[in-house]
Amino acid sequence: MATNYETNTRKSGGASIWKILLIVVAVLIALSIVGPLLKAVFWLGLIGLAVVGAATLYFNSKK
Repeated sequence: MATNYETNTRKSGGASIWKILLIVVAVLIALSIVGPLLKAVFWLGLIGLAVVGAATLYFNSKK
């Protein structure tokens, strides 16, 4: 009696490895886009605070 093997034997975790890899790549791409944007927003906010502080000191000293 011969043992029957399925011709379509795929591991159940085979597709999930590609899904995990896709998620990791998507997260890395998102971080590479969001990271510099957050850095730019931080520096713009810091420069804006410096301008507001300088203007406040300048106009309060005139009074």
